[in-house]
Amino acid sequence: MRKILMALLLALPLTVLAQQKIAVVNTQEIMTSLPEVKAAEDKIQELAKKYNVEIQSMQDAYKAKVEAFVKEREQLLEAIRASRQQEIQGLEERIQASYQAMQEQLQKEQQKLLAPIQTKVAAAIKKIADADACTYVLEAGVMLHVGKDAVDITDKVKVDLGVKPTAAAKPAAGR
Repeated sequence: MRKILMALLLALPLTVLAQQKIAVVNTQEIMTSLPEVKAAEDKIQELAKKYNVEIQSMQDAYKAKVEAFVKEREQLLEAIRASRQQEIQGLEERIQASYQAMQEQLQKEQQKLLAPIQTKVAAAIKKIADADACTYVLEAGVMLHVGKDAVDITDKVKVDLGVKPTAAAKPAAGR
């Protein structure tokens, strides 16, 4: 009796697992196919170009100050030389701080623009997974192996989002 009970307890997780449907989805493929993502990337690139122009302007001013200082360094009094060195060092620190701030601002803007798109994609994945009665949905791009029983819902999610699905159906394990 004890052996039968033990066998049933060991077999129970296997029967539950066998009834679960696993799906894979390639969110990167979905995101790159959305026109909203392209528009967001274009906005980010435009902002990055503006920031690069500003940084380049600051670097040009820095370079000019350094060149002028190098030319007249020997003729300057010690106090003026020290003051100019501090001024140059301050410019360098401001350039670095500005660059850091601009990078952070680019990241914030990217997150702000992509967050609603990511939410939309997640909702579509959930909708398709629920409709297909999938217990789990895993990211295809990080899977080392995807078995033949796993269902790839990438194209269904694309269709749900209004994007043309991939021309040829790809095997899920090929990702």
